[in-house]
Amino acid sequence: MKKMIIPIVAAFLLLLGSMMTSSCNKDFLEKPFSVTFNEDSIFVKYENTVKLVNDMYNLGPYYLQLAVGVTSTTRLGGSMLEAATDFGGSFRANANYGAHKFNFGTVDAEWLSNSKTGEDIYSNHYKTIRKAFTLLERVEEVPDASEAQKARIKAEAQTMIAFQYFELMKRYGGVPLVTKRLNVQTDDVNLPRSPLIDVYNYIIQMLDAAIANPDFAARYDGLDFGHLNKTFAYSLKAKAALYIASPLFNTATPYMNFGSHNNLICLTNYDPVRWETAVKFADDAIKYCESNSYVMVNTPNVNLNYTISYQYKPNQGNTEMIWATQLVTNPSMAYWIPRGTPFSGGFSSNLVSMNMVEKYQNKDGSYVNWNGVVTTPPNDPTAPYKNLDPRFNQTVMYNMQTLYGTTQIQYYEHETPTLAGNNSPSKAQTQWSHQVRKHVYGYEDRVSTQKTWSPICSQMRLTDLYMMYAEALNETLSVPDSRVYDKINLIRNRSGMPNIPTGLLKDEMRTKIQNEWAIEFAFEEYRFWDLKRWKMGNVFKGPVYDMAVKKMNNNTYTYTKYKFEDRQFYDWYYLHPFPPTEVSLQYGLVQNPGW
Repeated sequence: MKKMIIPIVAAFLLLLGSMMTSSCNKDFLEKPFSVTFNEDSIFVKYENTVKLVNDMYNLGPYYLQLAVGVTSTTRLGGSMLEAATDFGGSFRANANYGAHKFNFGTVDAEWLSNSKTGEDIYSNHYKTIRKAFTLLERVEEVPDASEAQKARIKAEAQTMIAFQYFELMKRYGGVPLVTKRLNVQTDDVNLPRSPLIDVYNYIIQMLDAAIANPDFAARYDGLDFGHLNKTFAYSLKAKAALYIASPLFNTATPYMNFGSHNNLICLTNYDPVRWETAVKFADDAIKYCESNSYVMVNTPNVNLNYTISYQYKPNQGNTEMIWATQLVTNPSMAYWIPRGTPFSGGFSSNLVSMNMVEKYQNKDGSYVNWNGVVTTPPNDPTAPYKNLDPRFNQTVMYNMQTLYGTTQIQYYEHETPTLAGNNSPSKAQTQWSHQVRKHVYGYEDRVSTQKTWSPICSQMRLTDLYMMYAEALNETLSVPDSRVYDKINLIRNRSGMPNIPTGLLKDEMRTKIQNEWAIEFAFEEYRFWDLKRWKMGNVFKGPVYDMAVKKMNNNTYTYTKYKFEDRQFYDWYYLHPFPPTEVSLQYGLVQNPGW
């Protein structure tokens, strides 16, 4: 009897059983079904179909690790991906725990791509794709749905399929390309990997179909906030084009020789036209945004604009948010808060390195010289930070920063710990002297219910498009022109920062653009993927620096940068491995090189 191999891409062939509503974005969630439905019973009523639409969002994306209690089932042990880059770290210094597996070079394939504590669960992408195709193929059967409602559901499903394939592409390169619901009786379910270019082209194809749909709105606010929309479809086209034009994929020489399979991990040639396509798609998306009342947040308050842009909802004044997700309830912020004064019960899972701190300029465009010992005036512990880019204060916790309006966070050690009145500092428990403040906005206002807060998870906003446009356009020019400068300066100016210097060479502008990506999208899990698509793996290696803070007996403070550690990065880390349990099914899934 012939053994039937059922790979992940075909593992969702059974009729849908009991339905769960989405765990992301509380605005459009419904209560779960109270009884079990089969697939046929879903499409007899629009109300049931909407529940399946909402369920399509059940597996994310949501990159903020928020939970209560045990961390053993939490992605990266409660850390963001920045903890696995030069910008961050995690308190739990264990090579088998979270981001440390990347930093210590001990990543194993099954953990990375098929584990709740790793970075990804490969099968979840195909489960979501399956749900989307179910909607695409059966929504016409719903008797009480209007034509406009059916059309919107189709466009939303097409955009979700494209998004899932983009997430697969950036992690794995070419993947098995499922373009319909598979029938185990009539379809070949043992699909091999498709070339990278085919996956990219399919992403664009699905997005173009969604964009062409007149019933797919530019935005969904109110109770529908969190649903995919046409503006995101335009934006994802631009992002996919940017990734495909970047050095990791846009090359004749892949990061590792893969022989006859090179087309699975790169495009096998360099073509500058790909940058031009990225420019066009970003420009198209920006124009569509502008014609549909998306405007970059730019209030007179330069000290709050940045927070509004990534953490406020449209009904709270965020005019640039294109798509975001949010958890249903207010979970624990324990992974995000420090372990010591003035907090309690924190895990310090998201620490900030000096490598990141040094990216921030002063408000006049100069840089703080962090080399050597920086000594403050007496009773002025925050002096080195006072004139930094306003985005810094909204992103990073630092010594004696005021939180809750009146409480100062302590990251220092005493010159003389035994001196009367010198209490134990928190530095010994937080390990590093900087921690992520971003995403803790709102938690800081919940003093009566500490450790609970559900930040929204920005997936795309207008400033993304400005950065994509500037980066891609710079790559098409011999010398950057005013169009490149204008987009970067718009972002900087709204946070009170000056224009970047004029007369930059192309390479110099590239460095400026990479720096703005790092600051504007700090701790939104861009850095990890950006370094990879730029093919800058050596940056992961560090060295990574921290800051030693000491309170002197004369009430001055000293800040001393020191090397914390070197890290590991191997060429095969550029792309994720497929789960070995999936490869072992032997249906032709080719593992990425090095794994």
